Amino acid sequence: MAIQYETNKMTVMMSNDSVIDECVAVATSAMGSNDTSWPDLWRDVYRDMFDLSVVLARDDAASDKLVGMFGFGDVSQYPLLSMTKSAEYLSDKEKRGINDSWVSTISNAITAKGIDLAKVDAASAIYVHADYTGQSIATTMMGKRASYQIARGITHAISFAYESTDIKNWSSTRTSAEALGVDGDNNQVYLFDLSELAL
Repeated sequence: MAIQYETNKMTVMMSNDSVIDECVAVATSAMGSNDTSWPDLWRDVYRDMFDLSVVLARDDAASDKLVGMFGFGDVSQYPLLSMTKSAEYLSDKEKRGINDSWVSTISNAITAKGIDLAKVDAASAIYVHADYTGQSIATTMMGKRASYQIARGITHAISFAYESTDIKNWSSTRTSAEALGVDGDNNQVYLFDLSELAL
């Protein structure tokens, strides 16, 4: 078995519903349940509205089965992290969060370190198929993301709004993880130096 990784914009990597369906299958396996909002969120918002980037991991020994996905984008692409973005498509929870003081607190903590917010990204939709856990697939996807973003001039990343306790705990153990404060759900937000994560 050899896991193959590819990184590109979602409009390229998730260009049709069959790939979206594959991503849903991976996420369902990882989470143990299906969230019916995933297809619309990934297709209509993350892909069509923001055109975030994604690392997809496939097992070339299993007919190129999709086994992992790791979405990410510049913080300027996430309305939740910007007071100036339109909230018309956000959930009620996100609409409340867009005005939360934690956004300013985290932004101020980043700029106080001399880091340009335009050079910071954030991840979303991180999943590894349950049959492939323990193989460092998420860590490798994070490294691929770091290399891709560094090539674009992005230097740092933050993690927040975790999909699961496992992802939250995993984020805290990544190289260079630095706690900045908590988000609107009282979960720790971590800052990473992408140069220390790149492959």
